[in-house]
Amino acid sequence: MHNNLLFRPTRSIRFYLAAVMAGLIFLLSFNAHANHKVSKNYSGNVIGGYDAVAYFTMGKAVKGSSDISTEWLGGKWLFVNEEHRELFLADPGKYIPQYGGYCSVSSSFGRHGSANPRSWQIVDGKLYLFYNKATSDGWEVHYSSTRAADKKWEKAKAGLLQQ
Repeated sequence: MHNNLLFRPTRSIRFYLAAVMAGLIFLLSFNAHANHKVSKNYSGNVIGGYDAVAYFTMGKAVKGSSDISTEWLGGKWLFVNEEHRELFLADPGKYIPQYGGYCSVSSSFGRHGSANPRSWQIVDGKLYLFYNKATSDGWEVHYSSTRAADKKWEKAKAGLLQQ
């Protein structure tokens, strides 16, 4: 009879731990995409209101116009002209900045740090934003932490593009 009392709590503890682990796995998988929402300013503008397409077509950071915009992923994307807006709408995955517009250096360490839209690089057809010029200058796309963050971002981005 004494052995029976020891067995029941052990089995219930295992059941409890299994239930907790299942819940954590569910929550973590659910939050995988929530961790990579796009960065917005206080006005709800993505990339601080800069035109995501201009980085690629004009080779510079250019403020967009609130008159030429689209809503996507819970933020407002601004563009300098209708052509840029149409290019974006045709293939948003091509223009969305890595890590949703958060600083590439902090993102490679698993954090969501603010980025300055005027501090940027395009590497292998991907737009990377940085906190400032010094962070941009000291960053390399080939760092192992950056490659790992890119893999996570590509997975999260695929989920975002399905929304």
